[in-house]
Amino acid sequence: MLDVWILELLKGAGRAFTQPFLYIAIIMIWISSRNRIKREREQFGTRVFPAFSEMKGTWGVALSAGLVLSIFSVAGGLVVTYPLLLLIGLIFILVSLPLRFSWYSAAYTLGLTYIVVLMLPYLPDRFKANPWVDVIEQTPLTSIAILLSVLLVVEAFLLLKTSPDETFPERKKGRRGMWIGQHRSKKMAVVPFIALMPVGGITPFADWWPVLSIGGESFGLIVVPLLTGFEWIARAQPPEKAAKTIGRHVFVLGFFVLIVSIASYFISILSLVAVAISLLGREWINIRHRLREDQPPFFTPQPKGIRILGVIPGSPASQMGLIPGELVERVNNMPVRTENQFYEALQVNGAFNKLEVRDEWGENRYVQRAMYEGEHYELGLVFVEPPPKHESSVGFF
Repeated sequence: MLDVWILELLKGAGRAFTQPFLYIAIIMIWISSRNRIKREREQFGTRVFPAFSEMKGTWGVALSAGLVLSIFSVAGGLVVTYPLLLLIGLIFILVSLPLRFSWYSAAYTLGLTYIVVLMLPYLPDRFKANPWVDVIEQTPLTSIAILLSVLLVVEAFLLLKTSPDETFPERKKGRRGMWIGQHRSKKMAVVPFIALMPVGGITPFADWWPVLSIGGESFGLIVVPLLTGFEWIARAQPPEKAAKTIGRHVFVLGFFVLIVSIASYFISILSLVAVAISLLGREWINIRHRLREDQPPFFTPQPKGIRILGVIPGSPASQMGLIPGELVERVNNMPVRTENQFYEALQVNGAFNKLEVRDEWGENRYVQRAMYEGEHYELGLVFVEPPPKHESSVGFF
């Protein structure tokens, strides 16, 4: 029996590449990364974040969630089919067209999948003649609701672990023509989990197994690399604070939807309630975020210092612990109010720099560091206001 499971697991790993999700992820990450780097070079004169940073920091959460989901899906007998996976893949392709990762939230992708499966019995008979439609129609709606809720919780954990060096700075002109800054948080994660499919050599080991089955008398294993993601902009608040607020709300939503989804195994109509709550709840979270952003911008030029908009990863500024949102007031004991003053103050002591900065709570602190040959002589900071002489190309200091 064990050798059958091992053989099916190997087959299941290979089946991961027969699904569209990995290819969608590769294409979208490449497009998003290319567009971001192009925008950074136009705004700041340099690439701020390396390519494919949109997936940085997601693998730990995604693999952990996939392991937990695999244990429960195999133990509970969650069965999926190729037609269902291709339907989900088609929905991912459609939501990818706007090039916004916010549509990758499971509330939208699996919520739309649920609605399509729910409406299939009402299609004209000529469509039902397709055998794939018949297979999808047999999908237990409870299984879709449970997957949706788990991926919402994964999305919440990704949001909660967002750090200041994982959001992308942008510069734009405000309503009054003044330069303002904003941060775009854009992440995609691949959550691989193991499920059953109604083709293979595994036979049921109990009368109740599999619980959520779609036909078949024997089963195989399949690795499903589902995608999840988010995208939002923080302009009126520090990006880390915005991420934590959104993350807490998504976690509460995902946990509540999970409870309702599990209860739908006993009362089937609750799966529809769970999906409706996820769709409405995720939209409510987006609206709440936009309302919090309807305030004066946080990243603006300041009369008492120069606001840090971004920090280039791996640069001396990053190693000094400087973070976006902090206000640089003095460099090498010289007050700075503009980028030119900041640059001139750095030249006072090329081998060692000491900065006085003020955080968002108004607390002062000092950071200092020796500078070595070959290192970034301008520290690697990105500021809100471009240098006066190069507003079109925008340098960084």
